[in-house]
Amino acid sequence: MARKSKKQLHLESLESEIKKRGVKLGYERLKFAGLVLKSGLCWFRGKYYLFVDRLLPVSARIELLEGALEELDQLAAAGRLENPAGALAGVEGEPAPEPQTETQSGESAGEAEAKEVG
Repeated sequence: MARKSKKQLHLESLESEIKKRGVKLGYERLKFAGLVLKSGLCWFRGKYYLFVDRLLPVSARIELLEGALEELDQLAAAGRLENPAGALAGVEGEPAPEPQTETQSGESAGEAEAKEVG
């Protein structure tokens, strides 16, 4: 049986840690038919998924998994682990701010409304 390298052993320990945190880990081919998807951590229907391009070298996989673990730690520290989309809203319980759109004159929609009212 072939011996595993230190990098491979480290990768396996990171994979184990990711799975312990309840993240679904998938090694997929993310480049096909002209479509190029990005590896990374996703929140979908109440669960975390980590998609990793299976063609990446071991060192890049290690960096990706370490980054995902760091991101999970940051979400947990911010109290957003169970609702990461809420992190976009700013203050807990408040909706995310509406994006500013511009009118034809270059004013934001809010400025145009203020002129109409005033």
